[in-house]
Amino acid sequence: MASVYTVFFCLENAVRDLITDRLAERQGIDWWETCVPSKIKGSVQKLKDQEEINRYHTQRASTTIGYTMFGNLAQIIINNWDDFSDLFPSQAWINARFTDLEMSRNIIMHTGVLPDIEIERIESICRDWIRQVG
Repeated sequence: MASVYTVFFCLENAVRDLITDRLAERQGIDWWETCVPSKIKGSVQKLKDQEEINRYHTQRASTTIGYTMFGNLAQIIINNWDDFSDLFPSQAWINARFTDLEMSRNIIMHTGVLPDIEIERIESICRDWIRQVG
């Protein structure tokens, strides 16, 4: 499952970079405050607060978006659809792919094993993403 973990690591961080770059370009440097739903910001703040209590441990991320959960990334894109609609065919396209990926991701991240058919689905979705975003 190490290779599948690597795929998720790369994809998840690529999506974070896309969101950060796109929203900073179109909404300005304060995009996190103005574009991210308050529920997501609250969850992120809770994680950051936990880190402040446990200062002995390394930080989860160097950027605020690095504290978001995988499913939150789709929510941020959809919440700011006007800034992303030129990249994707529809919000349903985003939802479907993130839903499928999140189920598989959670299995991998909790030491589960995926059958080949699920790995093929992940590979297919990633190919679609790369072709769509360019």
